Amino acid sequence: MKRTTGRRTGADRASAPSADGAGTHEGSETGAGTTRRRRADARRNYAALLEAGREVFRAGGIDAPFDEVARRAGVGRATLYRNFPTREHLFAALIDDQLAVLEARARACTDRLAAGTRRGPEEAAAVLADWLRLYYRTGRRYGGMSAQISRSLGDPDSPVASACAPMRAAFAALLAAAQRSGAVRSDVAPEEVLALVGALPGTLVRDPATGAPYLDIVLAGLRTP
Repeated sequence: MKRTTGRRTGADRASAPSADGAGTHEGSETGAGTTRRRRADARRNYAALLEAGREVFRAGGIDAPFDEVARRAGVGRATLYRNFPTREHLFAALIDDQLAVLEARARACTDRLAAGTRRGPEEAAAVLADWLRLYYRTGRRYGGMSAQISRSLGDPDSPVASACAPMRAAFAALLAAAQRSGAVRSDVAPEEVLALVGALPGTLVRDPATGAPYLDIVLAGLRTP
């Protein structure tokens, strides 16, 4: 009769349950469940930080105490800095939707000019003015927003500059179309125009929707002599 030993073969070990009595499949399911819960927690924390950032920046401008965002979101400072290493990272995330609107509008305006070249420079000047008024209004969402965008456009390492890149490219195409029509001076660059509009005061305006009279002065200065 063949004698058996207490040693198990490799196949036996592979098919055996784990030491705690659970099979490997059950263990993998437990690990997957833990991972899903952590991901859900991370998404909730991210959303809470965004909402808190909106509230804090709306109340105190973008220079409001950064740690107040964590306190209002109900998370620790480590969670805040893990999601948003700097104030600029949070700001870039908060304005993403507005930048997308500005980009889409700039592209639509450029297409409008391309389809209506026979209308002359007055049409181009009006289309450009409409977009710049939208840009002006958007920059008043948070205190200091326009100035922050203007500063960031010249810094290639800024997360805000990266977020603004598609919008800036769309505006550059719109400005170039207006310049080709003869409506706008050819010696101004997109960054210069955005910086001018971003530097306009948010107070003492007659009409917050149009930025009058300050934006009107800028628009007049952009026109071809």
